[in-house]
Amino acid sequence: VWTNLKRAGINALSDAIEHNNACARYLEKLVTESDDLELLTPVELSIFCFRYLPKDFRGAARRDDTVKASLNDFNERLLLALQRAGSSYLSNAMIDGQFALRGCVLNFRTTERDMEILLDDLRRLAPTLG
Repeated sequence: VWTNLKRAGINALSDAIEHNNACARYLEKLVTESDDLELLTPVELSIFCFRYLPKDFRGAARRDDTVKASLNDFNERLLLALQRAGSSYLSNAMIDGQFALRGCVLNFRTTERDMEILLDDLRRLAPTLG
């Protein structure tokens, strides 16, 4: 492992990791600035957790247990639709009882445009779920 690190270069590896973290922070910015997405945890390193908020779920009413369950169900269905579509990939996590769309930037080829495409994919699929 050390030989491979020396061959690639510590600085190059460090730059690649920082680039991944920057892409995740860019996604955080996009989510924070939107009205149809909600960040569920602060972005640390290259991991992000958020959810989609359909118009019917926006506002204080989404704190109701029945609404929370419906919102969790919607985001789970959205995740499956995204995975089936094949353009972008996310996994999931549960955060304080909320179903989160979870991503982690690990590929040095990932760009800020990829983060935009991911959100575009979600926004394209969400209306099809009813």
